[in-house]
Amino acid sequence: MQVDGGGGGGEKEAVRRSGELESLLEAIKSSEVLENRIALINQLDGSPQYCADDLSLVLKSLIVAWDDSGCSGVSHCMLHKLILQVALKCSDIDTTACLDQFLALGAKASSWCGKHLLWSAESIDESEEVQEEEHSRLLPEIISMTLNISIKLLPSAAKCSTMDMVHTVGDFISELLILMERSIVGYKKIHGAAPDIARAAAGLLDETIKLCKAYSEITKAHTSKASMPNEEMTVKHSEPDLTSDVIRITTSTIQTLCKMGTYAASSGGSQVTLLNASWKGVVSLLQIGKGTVEAKVNVAEIILTLVSLSIESLRVAAVTWCTPLVEALGTSDARRAFLPIKFFLINAVRICSAYPSEAMTIYKNIIKCPLVITSSSILFSKEPRLKAANEGLVELLEPTSFLLLDTVMKSPEVAPESKCQLVHYFLQNEEANCSVHMGQANQREITLASLDCIFPTDSDVDHKNRALLPAELIVFLHFLNASPWLREEVVIELSKKLHDLLNVLTCEDIYSYVLGCQIPSLYGADHSPVVVWQPVYTFLIQALKTFMITAVASSVAWNELEAFLLENLFHPHFLCLDIITELWCFFMRYAATETSNYLVNQLFLLLKTVASPEKVLAPLSALRKVARAFCIILSYASSATVDQIYTSVLDDENSSKSSILHLALLMEGFPFDSLSGAVKELAVKKMFTSFAGYLESYSKNHGAINLPTSALDVIGLHVHALASALKCCKIKDDNIIDEKSITTMFKFTISLKNMFGSAHDRIRDHLAKHISSMLDIISNMRHLCSFSDMEKLTLELHHLFLSTSESSSAVLSQCKPSMASFMAILGHLNVTEDDANVLCSAMGDLFHFMLRERHWAFMHLAMGSFGYFAARTSFTELWKFVPGDAALSYNAITGMVIDENGFMLELRDFLQKEASLHANSSWSEQQICFLLSEGRALKKLVEAYSETPVVSETEKPAISKDVSAKKRKMPDGVCEGMVLLQNGLKVMRSAFNEADFAELKDRFAAHLSRLEDAVSQIASLSDEI
Repeated sequence: MQVDGGGGGGEKEAVRRSGELESLLEAIKSSEVLENRIALINQLDGSPQYCADDLSLVLKSLIVAWDDSGCSGVSHCMLHKLILQVALKCSDIDTTACLDQFLALGAKASSWCGKHLLWSAESIDESEEVQEEEHSRLLPEIISMTLNISIKLLPSAAKCSTMDMVHTVGDFISELLILMERSIVGYKKIHGAAPDIARAAAGLLDETIKLCKAYSEITKAHTSKASMPNEEMTVKHSEPDLTSDVIRITTSTIQTLCKMGTYAASSGGSQVTLLNASWKGVVSLLQIGKGTVEAKVNVAEIILTLVSLSIESLRVAAVTWCTPLVEALGTSDARRAFLPIKFFLINAVRICSAYPSEAMTIYKNIIKCPLVITSSSILFSKEPRLKAANEGLVELLEPTSFLLLDTVMKSPEVAPESKCQLVHYFLQNEEANCSVHMGQANQREITLASLDCIFPTDSDVDHKNRALLPAELIVFLHFLNASPWLREEVVIELSKKLHDLLNVLTCEDIYSYVLGCQIPSLYGADHSPVVVWQPVYTFLIQALKTFMITAVASSVAWNELEAFLLENLFHPHFLCLDIITELWCFFMRYAATETSNYLVNQLFLLLKTVASPEKVLAPLSALRKVARAFCIILSYASSATVDQIYTSVLDDENSSKSSILHLALLMEGFPFDSLSGAVKELAVKKMFTSFAGYLESYSKNHGAINLPTSALDVIGLHVHALASALKCCKIKDDNIIDEKSITTMFKFTISLKNMFGSAHDRIRDHLAKHISSMLDIISNMRHLCSFSDMEKLTLELHHLFLSTSESSSAVLSQCKPSMASFMAILGHLNVTEDDANVLCSAMGDLFHFMLRERHWAFMHLAMGSFGYFAARTSFTELWKFVPGDAALSYNAITGMVIDENGFMLELRDFLQKEASLHANSSWSEQQICFLLSEGRALKKLVEAYSETPVVSETEKPAISKDVSAKKRKMPDGVCEGMVLLQNGLKVMRSAFNEADFAELKDRFAAHLSRLEDAVSQIASLSDEI
């Protein structure tokens, strides 16, 4: 009974409360006076908690009580605040059963708040400051409550997938997103966004994203069912409007998220939560909406926004750091500035991964991102105090910016032609751009670009900024490093761009950057990479070697690369030629023996093609350039390959072309140490035998020297060959040349000196080269020379160099390197230190002569010679060998004032140069400027070389090649005569090969060789006509 009685009492109480609630709700609905309605709703807000059955009535009353008219003042806002307070209580009970009413009230609140924001921006009355202050506090509270109510509604809305409900939710979301955008992005202009609105917005964005994901899954499920063959199921589940509503909700959410994310990025770090929620939401919704949202959302514009935010954030940081700093930038400060930039880049990478085709439409803007980041790294490297910024940038930003490019290049959705177009954009027409700027004096530090160059106000991406050229080089090298995973078409395009790469390297700013700067790179395991600094040149070579390995897999790419390597063996710029040679060496070191031998033979044929007597003694001739590269390449070949080449050169020992080739290779440092023991021994013995025979013929001619009769003749091939060989191999056998030959050698050298004074200019040039080679031989065989011979030769040289006219001195300049070597070995002579000693006086005069030389190369040679001499001589008064006006005694700045201690200080620095080079790994700004000046001069030489047509000596103007002209037929008589000549030479060779005519063969061999060369030249001319 008690239970029943108690239960009956509770039931009556519930009925009473329900009646009171209904009366209150009816009063609210019928109330027309604003203040009365506020009092009634305030009473409703103070009522005990409602039950689930009351929610529908309460919400209907609240919707009726809402006043959609324009805000009339503080009372109007207070009304709406109380309404939302009651609705917030109701949402804690249940939102599913009355979701329609909640959404209706929420839509009303969102719409009214949005209009109120616009009205507030236009109608603030400054005369009512106190009232407006209270008013301005109410609106953020109303907006915050609207957002918080919506946060509770969206999880329930995500579970309702009926077409009508999704459509209603779409309208509600639209109003809500507009409010959120206006209250955060626009409302800041009025009162400043309230923190609680920002917090609520972040939560609402999160729930909206979850809603879109849920609807997307539902849409996919419906689409899957609709595609089933069951006709009944198809009719039942076909809801065409559901998909369009879901797309509408998703696209509007993405657009609002982008605006919110852009706003948060510009808030100076105060909206980190909103920033993360916005951009992560954009990425997430774009990923799940792929295939449906592209028509409604400009994906390329979103990627561009993220890239622009990255660049702008980096610009702000760079501007701050590039102002004069009192102390070095800390690592934590640098990382704090870079982490938001990395966040933008990572999100851009994720979107590019999902939408590579859309990203490809803005590939120039995407390329700009790594260019700007790499240029900033180059800028930071100029200032030691920004080392932390440089290393932080390389660790956090550079890999991600490269990943942005790699994502597009890896995607199978992007056509190979588009990928090739992206590669082709790099280093495009840079040679012309470099030429245009050659004369600009303000380009002195173009490699270390300023902020204005890296972040120009002009946003035109089609405009090529030359200041970004070093960065463009680094990004292009990244593609070469990434070539192993690129498609074959892209690898082929890269191989075609290698010519452009060499053209860029001839620009003075790139030349100085490659040789004078270092770049930081990430090395080590993935979990703990470290930043390592390395020269740009090393990075360049490594990238090209990586590309060589990749190109082997493609026959087309390898053919392009092989042609590139062969063609540029004649490159006029030494840096380009060194790079080509280094690549050949890499190939020789790792290629299969058969392949490497094939290419070595190709190079040898090329060397034979350019061989000519008049070019062998010209260091910058095509013959010597190819020979120089060929010798370096051979140093990495197997001993058998080197043996085969050397043997091939000397196969026809009487052929003048073979002698020329032999000399060219020796003069450029043929790798004697790579020859096998037997071949090397035979080669050295043969050179000394030929040299001794040459000296013997001089003696038989009673001291007469055969001078060249034409420009094609070269005298003393055996002398030049031995002099060159002695520079690259040590001769251990002292008995390899007899004492008589050594004495004759000195007599021969003195005879050359005596002939020099009376010879005409063309002969003087040959004689000077001859003297130079003889001095080299004597310098390398000093231990076999007698004191008297050395003394006599020194006195003759004293007369030659100090008693020669100015016109002859210019020709004698080519003897100065050899003269320096000869003067150095005089330190081994036991000479009496006496002013009256003629030899001592001559040595002093010759050192005075050398140390006065002001050419930088001769200065180095003279210092090296004097240093060697001073370390070994028994003389104690070495100061007598140094003239008062020595080149290095002058003040380095003015070049006019003599510093008494200048020479000794320079000598000390010179002798310690190895230590100083290792101690200073970084280049100073002055050295970079020197490299710029040097690069500019080299560029002019390359341009002059390119403008000068290269015509072979054997070609005659009358038969110069004309591509458009047809070849003319040679007369039959000429062709028959050529056949008879060639057959006649073969018969003569066969006849002389018989044993009985060995002596005659030696006498006629040289003449037959010249005749064969002449016939070959005539035959080649007939082929060209």
